[in-house]
Order: sequence, then C-alpha cells, then structure tokens
Amino acid sequence: MAIRLHTSFINGKRLPRSGPIVKRFNPGRTRQEASRCSHATADAAEAAMDAASASFPCWSDQPVKERVQILEHVLQRIEKKASGFARMITGENGKTLKESRLEVAAGLADARFHLADALRSRKETVSSPNTAARTRLFLEPVGVYVLITPWNFPLATILRKLIPALAFGNTAVVKPSGYTPGIASLLFDVVAAAKIPVGVANLVLGGGSEVGPALTAHEALRGVSFTGSTANGLHIARSVAGRDVRLQLEMGGKNSLLVLQDADLEAAVDAAVVGAFSCAGQWCTGTGRAIVEETIYDAFCSRLVGRTNALVVGPGDNPKTQMGPLISRESLRETREAIRIARSEGARVRCGGKAPSLRKGQGGNFLLPTVLSDVDETMAAFHEELFAPVLPVVRARNFEDGLRLANQGNFGLSASIFTNNKKYAEVFLRKVEAGIAHVNLHTAFRTPNLPVAGWRDSGRGIPECGRFARDFYTRPRAAYVAT
Repeated sequence: MAIRLHTSFINGKRLPRSGPIVKRFNPGRTRQEASRCSHATADAAEAAMDAASASFPCWSDQPVKERVQILEHVLQRIEKKASGFARMITGENGKTLKESRLEVAAGLADARFHLADALRSRKETVSSPNTAARTRLFLEPVGVYVLITPWNFPLATILRKLIPALAFGNTAVVKPSGYTPGIASLLFDVVAAAKIPVGVANLVLGGGSEVGPALTAHEALRGVSFTGSTANGLHIARSVAGRDVRLQLEMGGKNSLLVLQDADLEAAVDAAVVGAFSCAGQWCTGTGRAIVEETIYDAFCSRLVGRTNALVVGPGDNPKTQMGPLISRESLRETREAIRIARSEGARVRCGGKAPSLRKGQGGNFLLPTVLSDVDETMAAFHEELFAPVLPVVRARNFEDGLRLANQGNFGLSASIFTNNKKYAEVFLRKVEAGIAHVNLHTAFRTPNLPVAGWRDSGRGIPECGRFARDFYTRPRAAYVAT
C-alpha cells in the first residue's frame, strides 16, 4: 500500500512538497513505515501566521454559537473516523490500540467541555454593588495563537488546545511533534472538510529548529500554548519575553505516589502499575516514583514486581500487548543509561531493565517494565524525569517523611496518596507541592472540568483545561452603563 505524503495545511490548502521528506517508522515495528511528511520551511511558517492574522477579524466577529456549531461538526467527524485515528496514533507513537482509542475519547471529551464553556461565557453577568451603573463583562478573543504539541498524546493535546482557541474566537497555527505528523495531518483533513473559514486553523509540519523561530517571532503572535519538555518550554518563554504574548507551558514532572501503611495495598499496586507503565511510562502525569512507608515496603515491592512481570510487552497493534515501545532508539538508549546509573548509585533492579525476547526479525524500541528498589533521595533516579517504564521505589519513615520526599525536586505536576486516614489525606491535598493532587487514585487520573496545573518547573502561565481555557484564550472588558 502506498504511503501518503503529509504536508502542511496553510490558508485552507495543502502545501505542495516544500522541504525534505522525513519518514516515520512504527516504534514497535521499526521496519514498518508509519507515515511520511514534507517538512515546511520558515517561509511557510510565516505564511501560516499571516493567514491566521488575516482571518482573525472575520472569525472573531462570528457569533459564538456559530463557531461552536462548526467545531462540533469537526468533533463528530473525528468520532466517525475514530478507529482510523487510533490506528495512526498506534502506528506513529507505538502505544497500544486500547490506549489510542482512549486517547481519542479523552480528546473529544476535553473538546466538548470547552465548547460548552464557550457557550456559557456568552451569558456571564456581574452584579453591581453600585446602583449608578449597570455592569457587564465581555470576554473578547485575543488574536493568533501558536499551539505546539507533543508526540505522546498527539491527537488529544491538539484538541484540548485548538478547540478552545477557535471556540473563543481566536485563530491558530498548530505545530505538532516531528514524531507524529500523520495524526495531526489526519485531523486537518477533517478541518479542511468542515466549514471553518480559510486561514482560521493552520498546520505547520517540521522540526522545531526549522519553523519554531518563524512562528514565535512573528509580529501577529498573541499567545503560545506548549506541551513538552521543561527545557524546550523555558526556551520558548525566553524567546517571547518582553512582548505582548500570552504563555501557557505544560512541561515535565516527577510525579509521586505516596503509599501509607493503612492503604489498600492491592489498589495502591494497581495504581503504580497503571501510572508507571501505561503508555510505556511516556505521559506527563504518569507515576515517576513510588514512596512507600517502610513497614509495608517489602510487601509493596513484592506485589509490584509480580504485577509488573506479568505485563505483556510488544507492538501496539497486537491485541495481546499491554505495554508498547519507547518512542525512539535514542529514548531507549537514554533509559538504559539511566538504569545503569541507578544501579551504580546503589539501586536494585527488581525486574526489567532489559529488552524482551523478540522473534527473529522483529524490531522495536522495547524495554521490559522496570522496578528499582532501594532508591533514596540522593540518586538521580529519584529526581530526574525518566519518561520511560521505570519506577523507582523509595522508603519513607512515616507520613511526614513521605510528604517531604514527595515535595523534593524542581517539578510539581501531579501527586497521589493512598491511605484510609482522612486527616493525612486532607493534609496531603493541601500541602503537596503539585498542581494536581489525588487520594486513592493513580497520578494520571483527570477529568475535563479541572486544569492540568503544573507548579514549579512543570508549568508556566495560565494552566490548560477546565475553565482556565477561558482565561487563556480571551481578554476581559469591563463595561459600565449609567442607569
């Protein structure tokens, strides 16, 4: 079957081949080509920004209800093509088909929350304490947004940025990861078939170093929403510093799962396995370290190792697979090196730490899910985001020590505690240094109505998701009318 050449979508049209052609291979079947794309040039990126700027006045004047109706049609088309989107996600990213289907559903749920919120925003009223004037609050569109999205949730992350941006009357340029151009391109097939006016939504395919500066330096830019590494996010922040540009950065994390001695041990182990090894550990809110009270440490590790060893590792398109590959050979190499360093610092590899046995001729960026015990706060594995199926397990003397350990480091994205003690649970919810906190749930659990709020080096600016999208994608105007 011929492989389609994906190109950028600018001003309502597919760009002809304009730059180098880059092939993307399935991380779980590294001899199988998953997609092929033509990288855009800096000139093309500027053209996308020009198109978004030119279309802003007309789109922002369109009634909110009409914008929402158009975008709901986009979501309905995605729903009808959900199986195709899931297959492309698995092909480019490597995650299991089950995980890819869940991603499609989660992206649609986030998007529909934002459409409903955009409709709610039309009716926002503010009562006045002063009888001399009637007061109103207008939420106005801001302008052109650049949306930079990652490879680990290549559809859901675009939807939770693009849909609210457009629903609130802005225009946008999407710049997806170079690892997953095909899924973004499929989404823009749907955009092209919808009644979205020309230039409102644009797609630029290419490497960040190739097109990123042209996007962030453009004079029409009014906002950047970025999901990715902390290093890249802070680089973007520096590039737009001092300008009238809104910034939303969702970055890295080292998310703690704190397990106390009174916890439901089976439930805690289940949460550790889901949080650490779903998506091969490659999700921002996944579990980066388990902190376990010392009285149950050995029992927890024993059960965790048993559950982890039972996971089936393989290509994401195999229905028996429970955990897929890492995104790239480089990521696999870096993870192996991190395990080597952990062992040299005194950690014990309880399971995993190596590639699974594969059939002859079967290639893939596979690593068995890995549990490291005897990890302490002096070790790199305790502090560094591994973004891989590796779970360090740390001893804590008691709740206070566990909370202290959970708050160590530069990140502050998500954290969870497993306990039946309501007092400890409440203290944890109030004192943990993370923008997302859970009790008796895995660290990646979330719903569309609440924000993905990274603290410290996990985030900057107004967080994405929930009602905060309204704050990021609109600017308020206070209006007073004499009575």
